[in-house]
Amino acid sequence: MKKKLLLAIILLMCFVPTTFAQRSNTIKNLPNYDNRLWHFGFSLGGNNMGFKVDKMDGFFDKEDIYGIEVEKHTGFHIGPISNLHLGRFFDFRMLFDLSFNQRDLVFYYREPDKKNMLNKTVSITSTLLEFPVHFKYKAERWGNFAPYLIAGGCYKYDLAAGKSKKEEDNIIRLSKHDPCVEWGGGFDFYLQYFKLSIELKYSLGILNTHDKSESSFSNYINKLSSNALVFSLHFE
Repeated sequence: MKKKLLLAIILLMCFVPTTFAQRSNTIKNLPNYDNRLWHFGFSLGGNNMGFKVDKMDGFFDKEDIYGIEVEKHTGFHIGPISNLHLGRFFDFRMLFDLSFNQRDLVFYYREPDKKNMLNKTVSITSTLLEFPVHFKYKAERWGNFAPYLIAGGCYKYDLAAGKSKKEEDNIIRLSKHDPCVEWGGGFDFYLQYFKLSIELKYSLGILNTHDKSESSFSNYINKLSSNALVFSLHFE
């Protein structure tokens, strides 16, 4: 299902610009839009967030546990956006997003008698304050649309880190701080009253977000690095 959703998004980003371009030869919307120094608006969209798991040294020598898998869930984000015009082809963009996400770690293990194999799913929910900053390279505007590329970074602060239920004993704890690098691209559509941008980007955490705890499950993990595929609609 997730692969089909991603494919649909990619096809949308490929074919919608062509349709707009064919219609853009008649009326040029917002002709002076790119001459303004600042633009403001808001952003919303969905994301598919996960982890890269670095297992502890000697993990495969253990007899009681034999695998860890990551299950991703679809989340969403919303927040304001501001854009500084740097030149004909470059912008500097700042966002402030509130993001809601869930990621599951599935641990596969054997019972002491080694006859039955079981699994334990640990759900990790995150409420993130995100501060993405991007440099945006824009192609020449063609009628009412223009493609662009972005690259930059994002600082994420997890409001929900360390707030799991007591009976779960914080099975997997995360650090509150998660700096990331980000890159991607999209298309700007100049409509009659505002500009709409459709964007797809990848976010990759650069630090270990695993906060070691006394949990037996936590002891099997050496490092957790976040990653996310993010689809956004920007209204400016």
